Amino acid sequence: MGEEGVGDGKIVSGTQVEKPVAVVADASIAAELAGVNGEPALEEFLLEKGADLSVERVCRLFAFPLDAFQKKAIGHMGDGKSVVVCAPTGAGKTAIAEAAAAVSLARGQRVIYTTPLKALSNQKLQELRTRFGPARCGLQTGDSSLNTDADIVVMTTEILRNIMYRTAEVGEDAPSVNLSATREARLGDVGCIVLDEVHYLGDPSRGSVWEEVIINCPRHIQLLCMSATVKNPDDLGGWISKEHQECVTIKTKFRPVPLAWHFAFKNAKGVNVLDLLDPTGKALNPKLEHKEVMLEEARFLLDRGQRDYNGYHRPGDFPAREYGRDRDRDRGADRRGGSGGGGGGGDGRRGGGSGPPWEQTVQRMMFEDSGAMQRRVNLIRVPPMDRVIRRLARLNYLPAIWFILSRKDCDLNAIKAGQMCALTSEEEIRIVSAEIEALRADQPEAVREKLVEALLAGFASHHAGHLPGWKTLIEKLFQRGLIKIVFATGTLAAGINMPARTTIISALGRKTDDGIKLVPHNELLQMAGRAGRRGYDTEGHTVVLQNRFEGAEEAFKIIKAGPEPLTSQFTASYGLVLNLLSVYTVEEARQFVLRSFGNFLQTEGQVRRLAEAEALEAKAKELLASSEDKADGGSSTAEAVAAMRTARTKLRNLKARALAERISACNSVMEELGLPRKVVLQVTQSDTDAPQLLPAVVVGRVPADQVADLQPSGVGKSSPFYACLGADNRLVRASAVHVVSALEGEEGGMVEADAAVVQGLFDAVHVNGWTSAAKGLTTCQVSPGNSATARIALKLASKASSMPKWRLVENSTELADEVAQQRKVYKDLSASVERARKEALDASGGAGDVVMRARRLTRRAEEIRGEMTGGMEGTWMTFKGVMQVLTTLGALEVPSDPNVIPRVLPLGLFSRGLQGQNELWLAMALSHPAVMDLTGPQLAAFLGALLSADVPGNISQGACDRAQPGWLAASRGSPICVQSSGAWTMSWLLCSSSSASQCGQAPRRDVGLVLDERRRRQRGRGD
Repeated sequence: MGEEGVGDGKIVSGTQVEKPVAVVADASIAAELAGVNGEPALEEFLLEKGADLSVERVCRLFAFPLDAFQKKAIGHMGDGKSVVVCAPTGAGKTAIAEAAAAVSLARGQRVIYTTPLKALSNQKLQELRTRFGPARCGLQTGDSSLNTDADIVVMTTEILRNIMYRTAEVGEDAPSVNLSATREARLGDVGCIVLDEVHYLGDPSRGSVWEEVIINCPRHIQLLCMSATVKNPDDLGGWISKEHQECVTIKTKFRPVPLAWHFAFKNAKGVNVLDLLDPTGKALNPKLEHKEVMLEEARFLLDRGQRDYNGYHRPGDFPAREYGRDRDRDRGADRRGGSGGGGGGGDGRRGGGSGPPWEQTVQRMMFEDSGAMQRRVNLIRVPPMDRVIRRLARLNYLPAIWFILSRKDCDLNAIKAGQMCALTSEEEIRIVSAEIEALRADQPEAVREKLVEALLAGFASHHAGHLPGWKTLIEKLFQRGLIKIVFATGTLAAGINMPARTTIISALGRKTDDGIKLVPHNELLQMAGRAGRRGYDTEGHTVVLQNRFEGAEEAFKIIKAGPEPLTSQFTASYGLVLNLLSVYTVEEARQFVLRSFGNFLQTEGQVRRLAEAEALEAKAKELLASSEDKADGGSSTAEAVAAMRTARTKLRNLKARALAERISACNSVMEELGLPRKVVLQVTQSDTDAPQLLPAVVVGRVPADQVADLQPSGVGKSSPFYACLGADNRLVRASAVHVVSALEGEEGGMVEADAAVVQGLFDAVHVNGWTSAAKGLTTCQVSPGNSATARIALKLASKASSMPKWRLVENSTELADEVAQQRKVYKDLSASVERARKEALDASGGAGDVVMRARRLTRRAEEIRGEMTGGMEGTWMTFKGVMQVLTTLGALEVPSDPNVIPRVLPLGLFSRGLQGQNELWLAMALSHPAVMDLTGPQLAAFLGALLSADVPGNISQGACDRAQPGWLAASRGSPICVQSSGAWTMSWLLCSSSSASQCGQAPRRDVGLVLDERRRRQRGRGD
């Protein structure tokens, strides 16, 4: 069976794995592969055949001195250990990979170099061919295979994952062969696997692929995992040590080229570019603080309003409409006049208070509607693109990469920039034009004609929507300095070698399933890290642009937050379940799941992090003890602390009494009024939070065994939990402490049939179907309602004022007053302790710095504890659920004997070759008989809707009427309706064989398969 991704042919226990045919583009490449060697220093090293693998000898392979962290990593690789390298973008991780590859080749072993992107794989191939020689390097991606028997093969991580699964399947015809042994024999000549950009392990849609590779990797192979800066690289190294082989983690924050942060915005003088951070680099530039910016804009409004009020506009009108349009003109010169429309600012006469109307309006906007003021300020401070480009050119910040989240916007901005200005000389235009003509002659389909004019002006776009030939041209021209600005999506930050002096961040927000969120710190730093060319620049620059929604404070917030931890994204998808059960029994698959990175983080990783937190706390206590010895007046401080602790204990006891009293009062009210009963719930995280009230109806009590672990602290197991339906159509199980009031009389009751509907749905909720109503709030949990409960919830939305018979559930006045008084005592004592400590530290010299350090250590320990999560995830439960779905739909056949590997049926074979959010759904859609009857345009629309959310999903009735009957039958009421599939995306479409043997085939070939099948059917009908 010819399978892409299987590699060189080997015989394992009598089973022949056929050797795939290397796909060579043309005869010139084949000729180039013959007899071309690598760099002389490398050739000399390989001829020694591993006689000297010392760090000093390996370092001589490079024309530049290596840094300390690079030498350390090379030393451990030479000792046969696996290594995790965590370093900023541009720090020089590639040099470590090249050294590791050279060491493996000197030992007579092969190397597999994986990347997350096909574009990055193509570029790495070129770099490695330059270094090691074309004959030693090969490529294997979804688009092409080249010299796959080479000593170094570059491939995407998904290809390597599939190689490991397909290799294990070789043993299916020989049951006596151990699958792990089969895999190790198949990869026996591989000495090192490089997992570049391994932080993709935390990617929600693809992260599990990296975990599968590490778990399946034969133990004799060294792993070199290279990651951008993350918070917990030690966890990754510890997991690899446990599941694979001894692994050393090497961390560094060193950047060969320092990075400077800037912020660009529009002001009266044009585009201003200021340092984002203050001179210490630890705080926001004071000139960019929100308050300062708002006051500056308010001063302009006041100045403009005063001049208008003195005769240039009608009294009472506020010139807000002209504010955004003519702001620069009015600041730059004292030009009078204008239309005086009363647009976005509103009518000043509604502002209230004394003074001219314009002053009233400014006051109202500043203090009563600061959000509207902020939105207006953001809008008028957005810098025009042409002015930004000219400003950066004057600052000598080019070449630059301009990051934009949308592919379409990348192209549009490149075209727009090319029409606005030109940054290339006549000689550069001539060279670029010649390169374009050469590409047009070789690959005319790759040339983006609409972007040619922009390219000649020094602007380009770069994203996954371009064909490889065009992207390669852009990369080559940018590296030669012939392109000054590239508009690119975030994928360019994933290691593609396009070094720039400056990176430009156009937006800090991104769409997520939970709405607009700021980009993570790790993602922002990876984009920013492309700035600064080693050997060319003494400093790299990152310029964050003001936009309509985010400004300098949002940028500083992301930077200050620090790196996010690497988390497991190991999920039981259809593809994962099918891949595992194609080579493992159900019990072996369960053991595989338990070896995941997520399971490690919840067991050994948590133990290590707990020890780290305890060590930090112990160090903090030691520092505090030493500072108290140095401080004068220590006894008075100790007395104040003792008094504060006593007050805190008393307050805690009073709160517990108050809590118990409320629970007792709630029980009495519910027993007297009876159930079901309409109530008001207070959903807050603590008694100091602003109250959030929710009308609800209580239909019964929750069994005590279901909420034993959710009881509020300080009351033991005495608090009942009530089964409720909220007015927001959510089921609620809430402790009695959350009941604020209950409605008396018949109005407070409920029809028995409605109560039965709510109780029935409540009983049907799975134990894992509950989530906290607020973060950390275990005493009030919610679960979604359904259409039946929605009708009932609408009846709960009446205002409380229209139902006067409410009985409050509250504490006695005496106890409430006592709690309030004790809270004030504790607050006053806490303030006095802080004053006493400050006075003592001021008199103690350097003890204050020691205390500050101790506090930082304590905060860090609290952060570590807060990041820890308890309990095992339900991954295995989800796995079994997915397995049941696959069995029911005919994709999998699970034998009764648990020691027998399940059988993957044709639908499952097809599904596991796909990559998407729902592989089974995609397989069902693509294999539906109606697809074979589609016309060419219909098929294109169908595939486009599957591949991209940008394809309009709504099909007009006229289009449906013109469709073939088979397609109509399929699209109405079946899962392949284009109207519902526009949100799905796929990295790969179909596989090249009916057995779905290799994920990642070129979409062009796969569409051709569908077309061929459709043509055969049409010929059979005589069409």
